[in-house]
Amino acid sequence: MRNEMIGAVVRRAIEHPEFRQRLVENPQEALSSHGFVLENSDLAEIENIRTKLGQDDAEQQLVTIAEHYGLNPRP
Repeated sequence: MRNEMIGAVVRRAIEHPEFRQRLVENPQEALSSHGFVLENSDLAEIENIRTKLGQDDAEQQLVTIAEHYGLNPRP
């Protein structure tokens, strides 16, 4: 379940740049406004992912992260 939730957040960030920006700026608000309810361990993992974004090519970074969680981020 954990990978699915984190994967869903990552996929949303890939598909919606405005969500990605909100996730970087204010993760709690971004997650709750999109209906994500995560446990503390999941929030910690999202925080870890969030700190990696904003550097170089954020979308490619998210694709790599999604693949790490077993997702195929490309349609």
